[in-house]
Amino acid sequence: MPRRAVIDALSRAEGHPTVEQITADIAERWPGIHLTTVYRTLETLAEVGVVTHVHLASGTAYHLADTAGGMPAHVHAQCRTCHRVIDLPDDVLDDVRRRLDASAGFRLDPHHVALSGLCRDCADD
Repeated sequence: MPRRAVIDALSRAEGHPTVEQITADIAERWPGIHLTTVYRTLETLAEVGVVTHVHLASGTAYHLADTAGGMPAHVHAQCRTCHRVIDLPDDVLDDVRRRLDASAGFRLDPHHVALSGLCRDCADD
């Protein structure tokens, strides 16, 4: 039951919910659900590739992985002023990935961290 509830909550979520937000959503339908249960369920679902996460300034957020019917693979950017999270196409960092691999032998995997900067609205202010 917890796995289905977590997947349902993520499919209803807008944006990038935290474990606390996911738990609150589930609790509306399944009173008594514990935060620890949701954490463990998210870990299990991540291990099998159904869920993925991103580390944001406000904490870790979750979303359905591409294989689970979520968004296509993408990277995240977070505005350091308004904290808005923007989904960017997966290939946006391809040149950086190639250059890091060629110059330092480093293979970049940016899917679990957010790039930091200013969104268009905040940059214009």
